[in-house]
Amino acid sequence: MRETSTLYQAVARYKNSHSVALYFRNKSIRFPEFINRVDKMASILQSLGIEKDTVVTLLAPNVPETIITLYALSKIGAISSILHPLLPSEVLYESIVETKATYFIVLDVLAEKYLDIVKRTNIRTYYISALQDLNPITRIGFHLMYKKELSLIDKHHYLYKMDSDEEVITSDDALKPSLYLRSGGTTGKSKTVVINDEAINFVTRQSKEILCHETTGFSMIGLMPIFHGFGLAMGIHAPLSNNAASALMISYDGSEIVKKIKQNKINVLLTIPYLTDKLLARKDFSGKKLQNLIATYIGADKPEKRLFSEFDNRMKEASSINRLLEGYGLTETATVNFVNTLKENKTGSVGKPLKGVRVKIVNPEVSFEEELRPNQIGEILISSPSLCLGYLNVEEDKQPFYYDRQNIKWLKTGDIGYLDEDGFLFFINRAKDVYKIAGYNIFPADIEKLAGEVEGVKSCAAIYHKDEKHPYFTLYVESDVQDKNDLILKIQDYLKKHLIKYSIPEKIIISKALPRTDIGKIDRKKLI
Repeated sequence: MRETSTLYQAVARYKNSHSVALYFRNKSIRFPEFINRVDKMASILQSLGIEKDTVVTLLAPNVPETIITLYALSKIGAISSILHPLLPSEVLYESIVETKATYFIVLDVLAEKYLDIVKRTNIRTYYISALQDLNPITRIGFHLMYKKELSLIDKHHYLYKMDSDEEVITSDDALKPSLYLRSGGTTGKSKTVVINDEAINFVTRQSKEILCHETTGFSMIGLMPIFHGFGLAMGIHAPLSNNAASALMISYDGSEIVKKIKQNKINVLLTIPYLTDKLLARKDFSGKKLQNLIATYIGADKPEKRLFSEFDNRMKEASSINRLLEGYGLTETATVNFVNTLKENKTGSVGKPLKGVRVKIVNPEVSFEEELRPNQIGEILISSPSLCLGYLNVEEDKQPFYYDRQNIKWLKTGDIGYLDEDGFLFFINRAKDVYKIAGYNIFPADIEKLAGEVEGVKSCAAIYHKDEKHPYFTLYVESDVQDKNDLILKIQDYLKKHLIKYSIPEKIIISKALPRTDIGKIDRKKLI
C-alpha cells in the first residue's frame, strides 16, 4: 500500500534542496526559505487559535504569501476553503455560512470590498500581502496605489508582521477533508467540493510521466488561481512536490511570460484557449527561447482545432519539443485525470487516463453497469484515487457517485464523450448543455467546434434561446476580420455542410472581443 502524505509533507521533504520553489516578479524563493516561511506561518496561525479541522476561508491571488499560507494550513491540518479573489461579497457570506468557517484570510488590497461581511459574520480576519516580496521601489508605488484600501484595515492583523515560537505538530492525515473548492457540480449548480490531500497528491505524483521529462529544477507557470483545481494541483503543487518551481503570476502578463521563458524560468505552460491566442499574437513569442519550453497543457474552454496547428507550427519553427496538449478533469477529480503526452497523443482527444484511473462510457438511461463499445457516445464515468469525498452539506443520495456490483466508486461526471479503439477519451459536451430542437439533441460544442474551423474565427460561443414555439441558437464570434458579412456567409456555408438544419444558428454576431471571466473563459451569462 502506498504511503500517503499531506500537501505540506510532499513539499517539506525538499527543505534542504537548493532548487527554486517560487518565482515572483524579480524574486526567487528557494526551498529552504520557502519551507522556513511556511513553518513560521504555521506557528503564527496556530497561536491565533487555528488547529486541526478548523475551517479557514482563504481569498487571495497567486502571491508568495498565499501559497505559504496554504501549506501552513496543511501543516496544521486545518481545512482551507479557497475562494475566487474577486468573489462578490454576498457569495463570500454564503460560503462562510455554508462551510462554517471561523477564520478569514484575505489579501490586504482586496479586504475593503468584504468589510461589511466581516462585520456581519464576526469572522476572525487576518491579512496577507505581496508587499514583503516586492523590491523597495515597487513597494513605494504599492503604498501610493492602494493608499485608500490599506487605510481601512487593521494593521495589527497583518500575518507577516506577527511572530510566534509555538511548536506545531505536523498533521499526517492525508485522507481527511483538507480542501473546500467551489464547483459548478456535475449537475451545473454551484456546490462546495470536499477534497483530501491524497487526491491532489495522486495526480501530482505522476508529473514526470505526464511531462515525459525529469522535473528537478524545472519551472511551471502558476497563473491559474488556486481556487481552480487545475491551478492548485498542477500550477502550484505539482512543481513544488517534485523539487521544481512555480512561476507565480497574479494575472496574465504576456511580456513577463516571454521574459521568464527567455530566462529559463518557465519550462511548462498551463493555459486556456483565450490566453494561448494572446500568446500567439505576440511577435516576441518566437525564436530560440521557445526551446526552453518542454510542454504546454490546455484546458477550460474546448480549444479550436486550428489552435493546435498554429501553436505547434510556432514551436517547430523554433526547433522546440514543446507541443500543445489537451487534458481533462473536474474539480470532483482533483483536476486532470486524462492527458495527452509528448509520447502518446491524439489530436481531438483529451488523452488517455493516468495510471490508476478507470473510465467507462455508459447510457445512464439504460444501465450504469453496461459499458458502451468503442466510439459509442454516452456519459463519462470515472473511478480514481483522486475522486473527491463528496459535496459539502449534500445528502448521500444526491452525491455524484455510483457504486457498481464490486462496490467500486464511480463519479457520474454528467459529461458526454466516447472512448476510441486505442483508449483515448474524446470529450464532446457537458450533459447539461444538450438541447432538444424538433426532437433532435443539439450540442452547442458541435456548433462551436465547426465554426472554429472557419478561417478568421478566433473564438465563439453558441447560446441557446428557449422559446416554446421557436427555440434557436445565436452564435457569437470573436474575430478581427474587416468584412463581417463575408465571414458570416462562410460560417453558415460550412455549418450547413456538417450539421442538421436545427443546429444551424439563426443569428451570427461578430465582434472584436467576447466578454471573459476572470480566468479567461467566455462569459456566457453576459451573452444571454
